[in-house]
Amino acid sequence: MKQYFNLAASLITGLLLLITPACSSDEDDIIDNNIVDVIEGPSKNDVLSIPTDAAYLGDSIRYMRTYALSTHPIKKVSASTTQNGHIAVFGGYKEQTAIYIYAKADNESIDLSDEQAKALLEKYYNIESYANDTEIVANVSEKSDVIQGTDYRKLRVSIKIFTPESVSTALSIVKGSIIVKNISGNKHIANSISGTIKYTDSSGRNFTMESESGYIGMINTSASESMNTKLSKGNIQLVLPKGTKASLDLQSSTNINAYILNSSNFKGTNSRTKVQGKLSGGGFHINSTSGLGVIVLRWYENNEKY
Repeated sequence: MKQYFNLAASLITGLLLLITPACSSDEDDIIDNNIVDVIEGPSKNDVLSIPTDAAYLGDSIRYMRTYALSTHPIKKVSASTTQNGHIAVFGGYKEQTAIYIYAKADNESIDLSDEQAKALLEKYYNIESYANDTEIVANVSEKSDVIQGTDYRKLRVSIKIFTPESVSTALSIVKGSIIVKNISGNKHIANSISGTIKYTDSSGRNFTMESESGYIGMINTSASESMNTKLSKGNIQLVLPKGTKASLDLQSSTNINAYILNSSNFKGTNSRTKVQGKLSGGGFHINSTSGLGVIVLRWYENNEKY
């Protein structure tokens, strides 16, 4: 009987770990969910609740805005920041949508109190966070018409947004990371000057990802029309669901690692710097360009962690 009890307890613990997000204010930990078909608005697969516990929120959260999906059936997420930091969008939430804004000194040797950080945000930064009928918006930028006083400290500002799964995304950051998980809206655009852009366990009609330098990752993510990634300097990783049918146009001045391609699943050109042709008979378009960096094309393996 004790053995059965221990087994049951282990199973319950495992299930809890699968559905409970664990994320701090400074890290982009990701939660796992399955892809669903592209639709609009909250879906029956949205099962999560907005995290509010202190361990999740961390010690640098400055603003929280929460809206009921019953009155705000969100279909689009728009977010941007001109500061170093990150933007994270998590899908799968069924009752509420929320914006969390974090801020701390960009210089990690400076320790700001909550009051100091909030005062600096209000004095030197424009903060726009709201939800209208179908869109949730979060934008942070430094004020151009305020003279910097002796109290000025440059802040690292990050945004986390919790939404239903079926939303489109329009995200922009200067330097830092854009992390998107479990989203299946129609149109997705992400831009950065330097840093990481990563979409995981997501789907949509069109994806357009562009950065000057850093990393772009499309992990277990698929499109019905096109997936476009462009990076001037850095690496691009395309980790496709097994069995994906696509028309490929990959170009790199350095190297393309597409070892999954063979005579049985690919027809076209496959060289060190150029891949053009049809994967598994062709399907949605995958266009990927890296000016100085490597493009990796491979299959997604179940239970991979990113």
